[in-house]
Amino acid sequence: MNTITGEQLQKASGLVRSQARKAPLEVTYHGRPELIIMSVDDYNLLRANRKIVMHRDEMPLSKLKRIAGNRMATEHAERDALMDK
Repeated sequence: MNTITGEQLQKASGLVRSQARKAPLEVTYHGRPELIIMSVDDYNLLRANRKIVMHRDEMPLSKLKRIAGNRMATEHAERDALMDK
């Protein structure tokens, strides 16, 4: 992750905005991380991929089918049989 100082943030907001659109930026104050600046797209992706704990009975059928269809890498193919039991 790229890092900028609070002073850089104040002096070059246009550059910071440009960089944050490409990848999240860590803003430091007195050498300590204090903020993360990221694009709306990155933020929405982060929010969409939150871990949500759900009981199997509460999961949509489409998600259960996707999980059931997962397979191990070919070097671990013998473990797929365990998933089918």
